[in-house]
Amino acid sequence: MASSFAAPAHRAPFEDVLEYLPVSTTIGYGKGEIVYGPQQPSANIFLIAAGKVKLSQIAEDGKEILLEIIQRAELFGESAFVNGHRGSEQATAFENVQLMVWPISAVEDLVTKRPCLAVSLLQISAQRTVDFAHRIESFSIDNIERRLARSLIRFSERLGTPEGDGSVRMMPFTHELLSQHIGTSREIVSHHMNQFRKQGYLRYSRQEIVLYPDALAAWIARPARSAAVCSSS
Repeated sequence: MASSFAAPAHRAPFEDVLEYLPVSTTIGYGKGEIVYGPQQPSANIFLIAAGKVKLSQIAEDGKEILLEIIQRAELFGESAFVNGHRGSEQATAFENVQLMVWPISAVEDLVTKRPCLAVSLLQISAQRTVDFAHRIESFSIDNIERRLARSLIRFSERLGTPEGDGSVRMMPFTHELLSQHIGTSREIVSHHMNQFRKQGYLRYSRQEIVLYPDALAAWIARPARSAAVCSSS
């Protein structure tokens, strides 16, 4: 399958996976529609043809934990490989999306015939495992302020557009969404976002976030302030 998709420039070139999958029809979902979740389990693997999808973990108390924002030309839904698994992962259309869909049974059959497909899927899974490991490390060693800074930088790398002045423009993440990603409240995120704005690390509005990732990374690299100063951790 010759593909017109290209992986984001900052990511490893995993787009070869598209060469080993057959052509699929697309299914559309409106913003906020659930693709699959604890109450709507899926037996498919998906690729985003247009738009973005939010992957979340739904806790027993119903609290939503943001795992990742999946964008155009990226796969998701690998949990369907676990037969009979009724997991807590949920995929929601972050904006209007068009998804290519393959039944997991068909993918399993293709893997036996096309080993390169298996390698590409393993690469994607391994990259996500590395990304999640970095997040776990941040939860272990960083206070909330630093976790927020790291999340903003990572979102800018994955989803942003670099500008000539060293800034990166990206979509306007709500403070509620950011709080779901770093494990805190919306109010605490709002406080730290206001501080970052006053310090010149970012600008934000309802239309966009403009981040200065190098400056924010340099701030992260400084010795951590005392717990007395960062009591919000």
